[in-house]
Amino acid sequence: MSVRSSSDVGASAPDDTGIFLEDANGLVQHCTPSLLRHVGLPEPADHYRGRPASALHEMLASAFLDRAAYLDGVEFLRARGQAVHREVLTTAAGNLLERTFVPLRDGDVLNGTLWQFGTARSPDDRAADRLALFEAIFAALPGQMAVLSPTGRYEFVTPSAIRDDALRAWIIGRTDREYAAYRGRAASFAEAREASIRRVVEQRAFDEYEEELHGADGGTRHYQRHMVPMFGADGAVEHVLGYGLDLTQLRRVEQQLVQSQKMDALGRLAGGIAHDFNNLLTVIAGCGEALMLELDAGDDRHELLDPILEASKRAADLTRQLLAFSRRSVQQATTVDVVEVLDRTVAMLRRLVSDAIEIKVRRAPGAHSVPLDASQLQQVLVNLAVNARDAMASGGTLTIDVRPLALSEATFGLAEGEYVELQVTDTGHGMTEEVRQQVFEPFFTTKPAGVGTGLGLSTVYGIVTTAKGTIRISSTVGEGTSIRVILPRDQRELDVGAPAASSSPIRGTGTILLVENDALVLNLVRRGLQGLGYDILVAHDGVAALEVAAQHEGPIALLLTDVVMPRMGGGILAQRLKEIRPATRVLFMSGFVDDPTLAAEIAQGDEGLLQKPFTLHVLAERVAGVLARP
Repeated sequence: MSVRSSSDVGASAPDDTGIFLEDANGLVQHCTPSLLRHVGLPEPADHYRGRPASALHEMLASAFLDRAAYLDGVEFLRARGQAVHREVLTTAAGNLLERTFVPLRDGDVLNGTLWQFGTARSPDDRAADRLALFEAIFAALPGQMAVLSPTGRYEFVTPSAIRDDALRAWIIGRTDREYAAYRGRAASFAEAREASIRRVVEQRAFDEYEEELHGADGGTRHYQRHMVPMFGADGAVEHVLGYGLDLTQLRRVEQQLVQSQKMDALGRLAGGIAHDFNNLLTVIAGCGEALMLELDAGDDRHELLDPILEASKRAADLTRQLLAFSRRSVQQATTVDVVEVLDRTVAMLRRLVSDAIEIKVRRAPGAHSVPLDASQLQQVLVNLAVNARDAMASGGTLTIDVRPLALSEATFGLAEGEYVELQVTDTGHGMTEEVRQQVFEPFFTTKPAGVGTGLGLSTVYGIVTTAKGTIRISSTVGEGTSIRVILPRDQRELDVGAPAASSSPIRGTGTILLVENDALVLNLVRRGLQGLGYDILVAHDGVAALEVAAQHEGPIALLLTDVVMPRMGGGILAQRLKEIRPATRVLFMSGFVDDPTLAAEIAQGDEGLLQKPFTLHVLAERVAGVLARP
């Protein structure tokens, strides 16, 4: 507000408006006669010019019903001095006056204050202001609000409920059934709302229900509807207030939680099954290999043993998939380059897909090492390629991209840092949203009965998440699918691979404390190691193993122990044995580790891990390797 002189104020002030100006020094610069008339002060207006404004405020305060409130307001507004402020005060005679405070500024400099008093607006005007305020509040509400008659006809609708102004005006006086017909929706759309309104009117009580709406884009939204009775002076229900809260995001989170719990339960089941099968397969493969070593090259019994060993190998691959899905397999501390593994795997992928599918591989420059072993990464590539192949029965293009990825902030549930992105894109038939939400479930498949196990993508999911990565899927029906696997970049030296197995198991010497609660596995490993020249002490659990170690007088070169056992597991056993025999080396055996903390300790520790099922060759190499460490 700009005021050039006191005469400007007097000339511009309406007759029913009282004004006085207070300069920056707190002196009255100008006072209008109308102000004095309003409050009944006897002196002429010029009498107050040049006097302290505080004295005038003291005189004005005595004309109001609440003198202290008037003066407190003056001090508050002076201290605030930021913006125009209006308030309604009551005079001692019971009249309403509206006081307006206006700070006068020249740029950032406060030159003075304008105080204005006038007759308060009529109750009708104030009601109109309140109505406008309430409508603004309703418009700002995130929920959908409407007022309906007891017969279900709309009387008021907020913009959050119907954004289109014309439609919002059209619906006033109409019912939900008419609205459903207008929008081309089924009558069932209106039935739940009509029933709720009837319950509110008849029972004179609050009602609520959930509503599911299907949009033209195929999406589904969930709403919680609250219906509240509004009573008139005679106690009858005159209006029904309807409030709708969008629960779509909440329902999605709930579905994700249910899915997570289901996956965890299935993972525990799969892990338990894999554990038992790995013990059985260790025995089958071990006994088969032992018999094979005793046969001459031309022995006809090879025809019987070869299928046994091949079947046990395929069964071992299946249990590894179950463990990968369950995310309860212990990850070895290895590092591979995604590009190198991809280059070695492309030839196999070309044999897996049909000639009608073109494979394109694109490699962006940069570091591509990730914390997986080569077999796990190959399993990811093969499963993704097979799924893409099945989506392109009539041919198409399979594109594999590898690129480094730097996240400057937390994204996709991953922390800031360096990552490697492996993206597999096909031009197949794509997936619906329903299928996309289920693709990582074990045993879920869109293939015909008898084709596939439904473990492909769930295995990929388990491998990737165990490595602290993530998977993102985007798909459009009729256009194709893109799967992005994002893995943390590993700074460790690359794994050069295990040495090739020798034709005969490696022999050795020394005492080994063998701890295994499965009698068949225990006897198989004991016999195999004794045949290689080792002295073997045996125990069925950790408690018994400590007793055997305490009674043994000589050195124990190696503790070879299962991880999961009754009474005392391998992890605690290794710690306690190291306390009394620090020179003893440790090699864990495991087909399944149910404790994530223990699994992480094994993966990061110096002890070795022998994953079940294993052959005698592998057992001999791992034992010799641990004993040969400096």
